[in-house]
Amino acid sequence: MKNVRWRSHASVFAVAVAIGGLCGAASAQEASASATAAEPEVVVVRGIRSSLRSSMNVKRDAVQVVDAITAEDIGQFPDKNLGEALQRVTGVQISRQDGEGRGVSIRGGDPNQTRVEVNGSTAMSLTVGAGDRAVDFRDLPVEFISRLEVVKSATPDMSEGGVGGTVRIVTRRPFDSRKPFFAASAQGVYSNIAESWDPKLAIIGSRLFAGDKLGVLVSATYEDRHLFSNNARTTGWIRRTDARTRAVGATGRDSDLNGDGVKDWIPEIPRLIMDRRDTKRAALSSVVEWRPNDYTNLFAELTYARAKEEVYSQFLQLSGSSGEIDYANSRVGADNTASHVELVSTTAFPIDLTYRNILGSLTRTQYTSAIGGKWTVGEWLFDGRVSYSKGDVHNDEINSTAVVFGVPRAVIDYTGSQGSPQFSFPGLDVKTGQGVNQLDAVYNPRDNVADELAARFNAAWTPSDSLWITSVKFGVSRTEVSNESLLYQRTIRLANRTPMPTSSGAAVVYSVPAATLQSIVNVNSRVNDIPFFKTGDLGYSGGVRQWVDNTYATYWATIAASGTTMDVHATNPNANTMGSYQAFLDTWTVEENTNAAYVQLGFRFDNDFPFPVDGVIGGRLIDTDTKSSGYNRVQGTGGAVTFVPGVREGGYSEFLPSFNMRLKFVPNKWVGRFTASKVMSRPAPSQLALRRSTDIVGLTGSRGNPDLLPFSAAQFDLGLEHYLNADSFWSVTLFRKDISRFIVNQSSPEVIDGTTYNITRPVNDNSPVKITGVEAGIQYAFDFLPAPFNGLGILANVTVQEDKGYKGTNAITGEALPYPGLSKTSYNGSLYYENDTLSARLSYNWRDKWLITPTGRGNLPEFNKAYGSLDAAFNYNVTPNWTVFIEGVNLTDEVRVEYNADARVIGNETFGSRIFMGVRFKN
Repeated sequence: MKNVRWRSHASVFAVAVAIGGLCGAASAQEASASATAAEPEVVVVRGIRSSLRSSMNVKRDAVQVVDAITAEDIGQFPDKNLGEALQRVTGVQISRQDGEGRGVSIRGGDPNQTRVEVNGSTAMSLTVGAGDRAVDFRDLPVEFISRLEVVKSATPDMSEGGVGGTVRIVTRRPFDSRKPFFAASAQGVYSNIAESWDPKLAIIGSRLFAGDKLGVLVSATYEDRHLFSNNARTTGWIRRTDARTRAVGATGRDSDLNGDGVKDWIPEIPRLIMDRRDTKRAALSSVVEWRPNDYTNLFAELTYARAKEEVYSQFLQLSGSSGEIDYANSRVGADNTASHVELVSTTAFPIDLTYRNILGSLTRTQYTSAIGGKWTVGEWLFDGRVSYSKGDVHNDEINSTAVVFGVPRAVIDYTGSQGSPQFSFPGLDVKTGQGVNQLDAVYNPRDNVADELAARFNAAWTPSDSLWITSVKFGVSRTEVSNESLLYQRTIRLANRTPMPTSSGAAVVYSVPAATLQSIVNVNSRVNDIPFFKTGDLGYSGGVRQWVDNTYATYWATIAASGTTMDVHATNPNANTMGSYQAFLDTWTVEENTNAAYVQLGFRFDNDFPFPVDGVIGGRLIDTDTKSSGYNRVQGTGGAVTFVPGVREGGYSEFLPSFNMRLKFVPNKWVGRFTASKVMSRPAPSQLALRRSTDIVGLTGSRGNPDLLPFSAAQFDLGLEHYLNADSFWSVTLFRKDISRFIVNQSSPEVIDGTTYNITRPVNDNSPVKITGVEAGIQYAFDFLPAPFNGLGILANVTVQEDKGYKGTNAITGEALPYPGLSKTSYNGSLYYENDTLSARLSYNWRDKWLITPTGRGNLPEFNKAYGSLDAAFNYNVTPNWTVFIEGVNLTDEVRVEYNADARVIGNETFGSRIFMGVRFKN
C-alpha cells in the first residue's frame, strides 16, 4: 500500500500558485461566528465563568446556529475527552468505547454524518475496515484545544459533508497572547476496573519573535492508559424448529422448552468478554505564524496524534449451535424467553466451549497539516490554504483460541436482576486445559489508510458604502480523497476430535495428540487475575468470573506444534484461494475527487424593519468523481474460484443552497434566528468499494456501488435567544431535518460478461426521514447573591426530538422502528462554583434509549437502554501559577445495557469509573 498519496493534479497546484502569488493563506480555521463579521480580538480565557462567557459570545455573534465550548485556561478544558465535552452541547449525543467518548451525533444524525475539522482541515476516519466516515475523538488531547464549535446550520463557504452538522476543533495559536506563555500538567489516572494508576503529561508553549511579527507554538502530550471494559453478552436470541419435536425425547434441538406448542427464544452465542487495551498515546501540535504587517498573515501548522493499543482481550463463549436442550431442567420466563437453559452434548451436536483471546496491537495515526494565509487589499480579503490530512489504522490482530468440543453439560441462567447470562459447566474446570481438543493460532493483519489533499481559495469584498450588502464572498476548492484497504488472514488449527475439521479458506488443519493440546494450554496460558465484572451490577453473585486466559506463549506454542511458521505471504495450499492468504474482497481502493465553487452574499438591514436584520445567503456547487478498484470474485462452472482485478467509476453533482438570518429584536439582548439549507454526507468507503462476487451456478452475486449518491437533507431552524447579562442567557430552537437517499441493499438483474446475475448491492432509497425537535438551554450565573454564594452558577439543556418516515421495521413485532442513533430525549445539567482560589463542577448527562441497528443478529433490532453519567471536577489554585485538581468520570459505575426486546438483554457492559489527579503549571 502507499502510505502517502501526494497526487499532482493541475487544479490543486493552480490554487496553490494563486495562494503563493497573493502571499495569502487561510486563517487557522474557516470563520465560525459569521461569514461577514470581522476577525475578533483574541482574548486568553481563564476560569469557568470566563469560559462560559466566551462560549456565549460565540453563539450570540454567529449568524449561523452555533454552540461552543471554550477552554477554561491554557491546557485546561472542561472535560478530559473531546467527545465527552461535546455531549454537553444541546442536540449532541455520543457513543463510547471502553468508557471513553468516541463518536458524535448531532440532532439524531449518525456519527458517520458528522463532519469534523481540525483548524479547518478535514479530520479523517479511523474506523477499522472503513465501514464508515465517523471520526474517532479519543486520541486528540483536550490540552491542545482552545475552543470546540458545533455548527448546526450551513453557509456556502463551509465544506460539505455534515448532514448532522460540523464539529470544529480549534487549537491554540501563537498570537492568542502577545506575551510568551508556557503551561504544563502532570496527572495520574485511576481506573477501578483495571485497578491501575496511569500517567499523562502535557506541555504547551508559545512565543513571538522578530518584533512580534513571527509566532511559534508547540504543544505535546503523552499518556499510557489501561482501558478496560467487561461485557456479559448474549450475541443473539433465536427460535428454532427441529424435525425431532420436543415430544420425541428428553433432549432435542427444538426450542419449545415447555411443550406448549410455542417456539421459545433461546440464547445464541452467550459469552463473557473482558476487553483489555494497554494504550499509549502521543500527540503533537505546532503552529508557525508570520504577520509582517496588518494586511498579511501566513501560517504553517501540524496536528499529529498516535495511539497504539496492546490488546489482550479475553472471551468465554458457547457456539450458537451447541448441544441439545435438556427440557426437564430448562425454564421459560417472560415473553416466551428462556430464563434457564441446560444443554448436553450428543454425538451429533456436541457442546463447544471456546476460550478466545484477541492479542496483537491496533495502531491509529492521524494528522492534519496546512499552509496558507490571508491578504487584505483595501476592501478585499483574499485567503487560501493547501492542506493534507491522513488517518492510518494498522490492526495487527492475533487470536489464540482453545476449544473444548463435547463439554458434558452447560448451564446458562438468566434469572438474575439484569438479564445477563450466568454460566456453569458441571464436571469441567474452566481454569485449566481440561478437555481442550482444538487450538487455533490466527493472524489477520489489516491496514486502512484514508487521506485527503485539499486546496481552497476564497475572496471576499466588504463594501464600505453599501446600504445593505455587508460582503460578497466566493471561492473554489479541490479535494482528492483516497481510502485504501488491505487484509490478510491465516489460521493454523491443531485438532484431535471426531469428526476432524477440514482445511479450507484461510485455515489449515494439523492433527495433534489431545495430550499435547491440553499441555500447551496448561503450560502457557494463565487465569485472569482481575475477576470478570468487578465494577457495575451484573445482577447475580458467583458464576464464572475467571477462566483460561491464553497468552502470546500459547499462540507461539500452537504454531510451533504445527511444524510451520505464521507467514501470511506464504503459499496457501487450500482450493479456491489462488494460493494466497490475501482477502481479495477486502483489498480495494476508493478515490473521490471533488471540485467545488460557491458564492455567498452577506446582508444587513438596520432601519428597514422594526429591528436590525442580518444574514448570509448563497449556494455551493460540488462535482465528485469516484473510482473504485479492487478484485472481482468469479466462480466458474466447475466450481473453481478466481479473483480478477477490476475498476468501476461513478460520480455525482450537487447544488447546496443555504440561507441564515439573524433578527436583533433588541441588539445584544434578544436575538431570533431562521435558517434553511441543503446539506449532504457521503457514503461509507466500503459501500463504494468494488468487492464483486459472482456464482455461475446459482447466478447470484454481490458488489459495492461506486454510483451511490450522498445522503441529502433539507434542514430548517427557528430560534430565540435572550442574553440576560454578560454571563447568562437562555435559548430555544426548533429544528427539522428531511433526510433522504438512505442506503439499503437491493437485488436486481445485472449482465456481467454476457451472463445475467441477480446481484445484491447497496442503492439509494429516496424515502425521506423527517426529524423534528426542540433544543432549550440556559446558562445562569448567580453573581447577584452575597459572597461566597455569588460564585455559583448553573448550565442546563434539553433536546426533545422525534422521527417520521424511517422504513425499518421490527422483525419480531412488525412495528416501525425509530431512526438509528436517535434518542427522543437527552439532557445535561451542571452546577458550578468558582472564586479566585478554587473552582468545582458537578455534571450529569442522560440520553433516552436508542436503536443501535435495525438488523442485528438474526435480523433482529438492537437497542441501547437509557444511559446517564455523573462527572465531577475540583481545581484549587495553590498559587497564581500552580493548580492542583481532581476529576471523576462515571462516578456511579453506570452499566450500558443493550437488548432486542424487554425480556431479551444482549449486552451488559461495565467500564468502571475514572479518577484524574494532578497538578498544572502556567507562567
